[in-house]
Amino acid sequence: MKRILLLLLWWCGTAAAAVPHHDARTDSLQKLLATAPPDSNRVLRLAQMAYEYTQTAPLFTIAYGKQALQLAQKLQFKRGEGWALVRLGSGFREAGNYPAALQVGLQGLRLAEGLHDSEMTARALNALGYLNWEQGNSRPALAYFFRAKAVAEKHQNIKLLTRVMGNIGNVYVQLNRLDSARLYSQRGYALDLSQRDLTSEVGDAAMLGNIHTGLGNYRLASRYYRSSIRRATGPRITFALCRAYLGQAHLLERQAAAVTDSVLYFGRQALAAGQLGQYPKGILEASQFLAAAHAARRDTAAAFRYLTLASTTRDSLFSRTKMAQIQALDVSERLRRQELADREEAAADERRYYWLLAALASTVPALFLLWRNNRHKQRANRQLNAQNAKIACQRDALSNTITQLQETQAQLVQSEKMAFLGELTAGIAHELQNPLAFVKNFAEVSAVLVDDMADDGVHPRTRDANHDLLLAGLKQNLREISEHGQRATTIITGMLARSRHGSAPHTPTDINNLVEEYLRLAYQGLRAKHPAFHVARVKHLDASLCLVPAVAADLGRVLLNLFTNAFYAVQQRQKFDEASYVAQVSVTTQQLPSGHIEIRVQDNGTGIPAHIVDKIFQPFFTTKPTHEGTGLGLSLSYDIVTQGHGGTLYVESQEGQGTTFRVCLPLKVPA
Repeated sequence: MKRILLLLLWWCGTAAAAVPHHDARTDSLQKLLATAPPDSNRVLRLAQMAYEYTQTAPLFTIAYGKQALQLAQKLQFKRGEGWALVRLGSGFREAGNYPAALQVGLQGLRLAEGLHDSEMTARALNALGYLNWEQGNSRPALAYFFRAKAVAEKHQNIKLLTRVMGNIGNVYVQLNRLDSARLYSQRGYALDLSQRDLTSEVGDAAMLGNIHTGLGNYRLASRYYRSSIRRATGPRITFALCRAYLGQAHLLERQAAAVTDSVLYFGRQALAAGQLGQYPKGILEASQFLAAAHAARRDTAAAFRYLTLASTTRDSLFSRTKMAQIQALDVSERLRRQELADREEAAADERRYYWLLAALASTVPALFLLWRNNRHKQRANRQLNAQNAKIACQRDALSNTITQLQETQAQLVQSEKMAFLGELTAGIAHELQNPLAFVKNFAEVSAVLVDDMADDGVHPRTRDANHDLLLAGLKQNLREISEHGQRATTIITGMLARSRHGSAPHTPTDINNLVEEYLRLAYQGLRAKHPAFHVARVKHLDASLCLVPAVAADLGRVLLNLFTNAFYAVQQRQKFDEASYVAQVSVTTQQLPSGHIEIRVQDNGTGIPAHIVDKIFQPFFTTKPTHEGTGLGLSLSYDIVTQGHGGTLYVESQEGQGTTFRVCLPLKVPA
């Protein structure tokens, strides 16, 4: 075990010597350490070096902190040992090892209090407050920070006060008390600027951005975020970069009321900063945000990937074992403080007891006071035992709650998988309705033709032209059956392949031919169900269109859905305005000045009510009767156009007048 520890310390020391970013302060300390003898000054310089890397490279903080601790213990240098413990606790906290951070932090606080070192005590209290804040323990965090604030103000330690004021603001943000958060954060930020504390400045600037975002002051919030990012980029203060990038992403999402590309960009920047600085709390918050953002954009693969990263990071930070260790340390610390209080009380009781014995010969009331004091002590001990038992019960209840939360999380993941499977199945069923309807209708017609030929009873050698026409019609119908059956097979194969591997490859496609083919198919499908239905089909196809990179089968399904919906709309209006109404569906293709290809499908049907226009692209939303629509046609079409082809799909409608759908496709394959 000792050899493994020495190997770890050697690796950390080697890594620390190879830190990619240096400033004048760290360079100066490196030079002093290179020639410093193993004495108390070297201990303090190692501890200072550990402090310099706390916000940029926590592993190097741990490495230098361990070196300082070992040398201080060897020299029996208690003050150096205390500083090493405080710095080491901060390194463990930034690396996500909360139990180790709490253990060494409490040791450092006890040593500082024993030495009556106000500077060390205040720093230890501030570090423990920050540790509790990162874990979401707001009340204990405030208690530690206000104790540190009192010590710093008493001894006029302005440098420490700059950190503490901003940290108090952080806790009030966590408690959603934004007015208090703004007050303390602004005071801390002003002190940061006056003391030229860059690390505290960029962190407080990012937090002020979060506060003003919550208060609705978006312009001021954006200014604070930009300042934090600009100032933190050079020295690579990764925790502040992570916080500022993520705050900017939240701000843009609020302003746009949607997940835009800019929102995703800043979210990914936040995650990259957290990973660069090995900052687990930032990685957790950024991955959770990206998972929710991609889920909102229906990108389930990316959402699941980021959700997995968030789950892994959360498990590393808040695993049951770590939380149990933290609870045990917290309970041990409470018991230790209670034990110290009991010892002080016992010492006081002992002093009072001897004083009463000395006065026993002169006064009987003193004996009565001693007896009553002992009674109070016994009662206090009984209350203490009852309180310890209560704490143990609360600890067990908390452990059970954590177990239940983990089981609930597993059930939620399984539910998401089943929901995705159900949506995929429903999509396949919806897409197969049209081709299978064609197959059914043509098969019925072919059966009638065969029956007619059998009823005639004419020998093939003597058949007339009518029989030839019947045979030709039968052959044409069989070809149609084969064609639409092949379409059904292609749809199933394409959808299943996309669910496993993503989108199919894009190939140069003639948009005009695709429009004409699926306009004919949609019209034939409706005529097969309603032979008496007629509609004017108007085509304005730009003959100069170039080939467009697309997945022809997917884009064809989009056109089929749009044409089918248009024919259905005019058919419904025709039922009520049969005398004067002339049903018309038109399709237009053209190249826009922006370089995109536009396909416009317009009808003069019933139109879409204004209160449901925003819902038509949602999965399973439909205005058709249950047996006529699944509510997935427009939802699948939207996904194919926007995600599969990098285009846009818009709708314009006026109830009672008609509807226009516009599909815009880029001339380049989307990345």
